Amino acid sequence: MSFVFCEFDKLKLQYTEFQESMQRLEEKMIADSEAVWAPLKFGWFALERTDQFGRTTWLPQHMADEAGDVLDSLHTNTQWGRNTFRQYFTSTSPAAATIPGWKTILQGGGVPIGVTPEDVRFAWAGLAFPNKSLYITKIRFEIGDKRFPIVDIEELHNYNKPALLFEEGFIIPEESHFLLRGWFETSGYQRVVPLGFEMYRRRDTVITE
Repeated sequence: MSFVFCEFDKLKLQYTEFQESMQRLEEKMIADSEAVWAPLKFGWFALERTDQFGRTTWLPQHMADEAGDVLDSLHTNTQWGRNTFRQYFTSTSPAAATIPGWKTILQGGGVPIGVTPEDVRFAWAGLAFPNKSLYITKIRFEIGDKRFPIVDIEELHNYNKPALLFEEGFIIPEESHFLLRGWFETSGYQRVVPLGFEMYRRRDTVITE
């Protein structure tokens, strides 16, 4: 697993390798999704036909918090905002886990909680940390039955708009175990935004009335 740290707002100007990595990830994701969801074909952002699957950003509503609550418009704690990646991390929120210590940042919001939803596949290219203050010093994550090593991200404290970019992104299949945890050195509001995109098989998984 290779990665780089950078300023998020300089991605397009100074990190052309990220754009190349995203292109490779997109090409791989399209081919993989067309194989898994055959005979459907990729229909880009707006689907005009029922024989297509589409693409959108990572949506909070497909992830859950530490307590197992999906980050959708019904998210239980109104102080956190709704349908957003912004969460309030303390030793009792979203669930009881002592700070300083490890807390779950995101997990699959499907059924059961901890797995990604049906008919949604994720291309994961990295993480952005839009907060003025960063309370996390380490992260670790699991995809399927594979556990990845701890990554120390204290270097990000030196950046104004920090981002962590994988040199080669990950494809997270539908109904697959996904867990992202962080070591929090203090409590506070934190916004951790996955970079990349989703592929969806059905319009009703990404469109609500």
